[in-house]
Amino acid sequence: MTVQLDIVCENTVGRPISACGEHGFACLVQTPAGRWLFDTGSGKTLLANLAALDLDVRNLDGVILSHGHYDHCGGLLTLLRKTGPRRIYAHPGIFSERFWRGQHEQRNISLPFSRVDLEAAGAEFVFLTHFSELAPGIHFSGEIVRRAAQETGDPQLVTRSDAGDSWTIDPFADDAALAIETAKGLVIILGCAHAGLINTVEWFQQNLDQPRIHAIIGGTHLGPASDEQFAATVAYLARLEFDRLGVSHCTGQIRSAQLHAKFPSKVFFANVGTTVKIEGPGPLR
Repeated sequence: MTVQLDIVCENTVGRPISACGEHGFACLVQTPAGRWLFDTGSGKTLLANLAALDLDVRNLDGVILSHGHYDHCGGLLTLLRKTGPRRIYAHPGIFSERFWRGQHEQRNISLPFSRVDLEAAGAEFVFLTHFSELAPGIHFSGEIVRRAAQETGDPQLVTRSDAGDSWTIDPFADDAALAIETAKGLVIILGCAHAGLINTVEWFQQNLDQPRIHAIIGGTHLGPASDEQFAATVAYLARLEFDRLGVSHCTGQIRSAQLHAKFPSKVFFANVGTTVKIEGPGPLR
């Protein structure tokens, strides 16, 4: 059994290839049970980077969306125009209106397409709110229960109140991740981990009764996290039995360097062009 993960979209390019970085994340997931694209980046580099990496998406089993932000869903329409109709696995909350609010400005960071336009292009939405097995050994988190005290969310990521006259911190009910069962342990793929890295890992361990983590790969949203949250995450990782942590995107350069300093034999930067292979007999059924 071989599981292969290829980082297609990310903020940076990690080796001398004719690919480009963009603010966003996308990872091609290939397993004996099927092939999926996890997130689609911002939309500017997806198809060009797939070509540069010699990756074919014409026989995808589907697309998995981690949450409804432009930098994870922005390439979806372009992808559908290339592949034709495909199943899109996501939480129904991906179409919520979202904003980033700074001290003097705000930006709409929502999914940039309507459901109508995406379905017209061939999107076949499979909306999931609960923990779900997409294929043998391939698990979609659904809504992640939040227990870690320090993982309280990013106060700059907001939605409008029901009345529309005030702002509230985005609860990110739609934040989702993917777990793949392998003989070496779980491989967890994160989009941004808005639910928190600790909460996400523990959610998979709880639902799969599997304490062993082989790899965690993707955005951790530790870049804008408080020092308290970062310290709690480092302490958690020090206790966790894991082999590899591939940090991307919203982890940020400073936090990525700090994580590498703490776990030098385990942490690597998962940017465009990174390939992770997990080989050996596995439990994919």
